[in-house]
Amino acid sequence: MARVRIGTLLAAGAIIVAACGGSTATNAPTSGTPASAAPGTSAAPSAEGGIKEGGTLVVAIPGDIKRTDPALIDDSNTSYVMQNVMEGLVTLKPGTTGELQPALAESWEVSPDGLTYTFKVRQGVKFHDGTDLDAAAVKYNYDRWLAFPSELQDYSYYAGAVFGGYGAGSNIASTDAPDASTFVITLKSPVSSFLLSQTLTPFTISSPTALKAGKADNSVTDVTQIPYAQGGDGAMVGTGPFKFKSWTIGDNVTIEKNPEYWNADAMAHVDEVVFKPVAEEAQRLNGLSTGEIDLAQTIAPIDIAAVQSNKDLQVIDRGASCNLFHLGLNQTHRLAANPKIREAIAYAINKQALIDAFYAGQGVPADNWMPPGTQYYKAENLPTYDPEKAKALIAESGETDLTLDFWYPSDVTRPYMPDPKGIFEAISRDLEAVGFTIKPDTATWNPDYLDAEFAGKYEAWLIGWTCDWAGPDNFLRTAFFNYVDGKPSTEFAYKNDELNKTMADALAATDEATAKTLWEKAQDLIRADIPTVPLVSSTPPAAARADVKGFVGSGGLNEYLNSVWLDR
Repeated sequence: MARVRIGTLLAAGAIIVAACGGSTATNAPTSGTPASAAPGTSAAPSAEGGIKEGGTLVVAIPGDIKRTDPALIDDSNTSYVMQNVMEGLVTLKPGTTGELQPALAESWEVSPDGLTYTFKVRQGVKFHDGTDLDAAAVKYNYDRWLAFPSELQDYSYYAGAVFGGYGAGSNIASTDAPDASTFVITLKSPVSSFLLSQTLTPFTISSPTALKAGKADNSVTDVTQIPYAQGGDGAMVGTGPFKFKSWTIGDNVTIEKNPEYWNADAMAHVDEVVFKPVAEEAQRLNGLSTGEIDLAQTIAPIDIAAVQSNKDLQVIDRGASCNLFHLGLNQTHRLAANPKIREAIAYAINKQALIDAFYAGQGVPADNWMPPGTQYYKAENLPTYDPEKAKALIAESGETDLTLDFWYPSDVTRPYMPDPKGIFEAISRDLEAVGFTIKPDTATWNPDYLDAEFAGKYEAWLIGWTCDWAGPDNFLRTAFFNYVDGKPSTEFAYKNDELNKTMADALAATDEATAKTLWEKAQDLIRADIPTVPLVSSTPPAAARADVKGFVGSGGLNEYLNSVWLDR
């Protein structure tokens, strides 16, 4: 998604949370403790006085949102907006990459076998439409996700990936709401990252009343005809500190303060947040300088010096990298299906040159399909820049027509991909130097590019992932090489039954040593095939006006804006 969080290991009474970057580790009980915590933290007051209330915060995001139904999204632009409006049972502590805290569940318990999760649903909470949150409402949402018809499953990536499929084919054995404050999920097989996965935006709870009114009750299978997903009246109705106000496609998404928010300690300070899609980094920097933009979710690494030299601006450092940028390859296509060609491509690309030219040095050459510091990370000694080796592999491949259909997005930048066209052109030159003929193609990011690459229509393309949690499952399984309903994903069409079983066994492991062994085996299995070509893990910076206070940054982009206030 998305698109820094972390992975977990559920071990007989404890969730072991390893910090991304490997600096610390903490133990959290399998039962959550009652708390008033929720997305956002109290903002620090200014030196001159207390927090100032009111005003409009203008936030530049790299591209437009996709839909207004959280269950039918898979991109970080939409999630970045929605996480301020929608809430799930559990959430992440602001600024962390895997520190769980209560949200709509004030506490929870996990059975010793890791199969049954019992949530105590917070009482007295109302949805933005005035209806009550209770366990039945939570169950309605989970049952809806599990029952998505095939036509909607193409849009509900996370439900399929995290639940292992839909309906009877999923890993959910049952859901139950025995009373208004108790919700129970029973799994068929234990999944060590299940609680962390429920912090994702697609698993936030919508008002059942709004879902039904917006034709989001699975009765309509054409997503374009579902008002709840298309910004119609009653769309994006959750319980968060902000409420959805409007979406003007291609121009802005506006959310407004929820004055009835259930958590008085995390009430929003600004009256409105206006999210504006701004694909060009130069426009973001200019907007910050003129005051048209208050906060840029990302800026080009090469613009850091300009921000630092302007007393009216501030650079926001999100800490360690938790993303992976790679050249996607789909094995239903001729060249991408040839393992010698995939390896040749890996040798042909100068990763360090990309980092020097486009990331201002703020990144490392990728040596795995997840960034360093991820739980159970193992250096895989992937191919490094060697054009002569690439040419030799091409000769061994038996391929004579080296025309490669290569795509890049035309109207967006991503934290892991600050200049898609420039990076595309640099990689194309590297590939042409070893004998490939590049057929250049481009498409708008939303929905054309994302929908087409996910459907397997592209042979080679630029894509990446900002972690939802910094665990191996979130990269290797959720993001890239998971099976859905027993079949390889359409995105990469990478069939490896042994890998699929190894990852499933690793997730089901109930001791850390077993999990570590299995995840390392999974990385080795992927390395043997090189199904895609990892390029860079970067550290994406953000920037803001100097009078933006209380912002808590996160490498995983789980950034809640209710703590933000304007010192003006």
